[in-house]
Amino acid sequence: MSGALVSGLLTTVTFGVLPAHAEGSKTTYISYWATGGESSRWHDGDNDNTSTTVRFQNCKIASSPGTRASAAVSVWKDVFGPDENKGSKGDVCSATKSWGVLAEGDYYFSLDNINGASGPGTFHLDAKPVTMTW
Repeated sequence: MSGALVSGLLTTVTFGVLPAHAEGSKTTYISYWATGGESSRWHDGDNDNTSTTVRFQNCKIASSPGTRASAAVSVWKDVFGPDENKGSKGDVCSATKSWGVLAEGDYYFSLDNINGASGPGTFHLDAKPVTMTW
């Protein structure tokens, strides 16, 4: 999956406040993402006992800014060869989702579906902020 085309933009805009004992976090946004879009990578050194989490807020359909959206994502471990899927979580727009404590490595998330649709070009998603902790 690491070779998937990114059909959106993920730009780091600020670094978020670190929760107690968290190794790291990143706050960013996504704009006009289709399913299959991938976040930037982050490195989890496994220096703590903190779960990896993802949360989108203010999710909207890009072509219809007033239309709320839901989104599901998968977290992947970036490895030589096929990347390792660490699991998919449903609507990251409604609550923070956790993948538990992950082993040391480089990780990213991919957008699995928007409003339950996974087909290419069905919808495009905007979300701000997008927060990851690890």
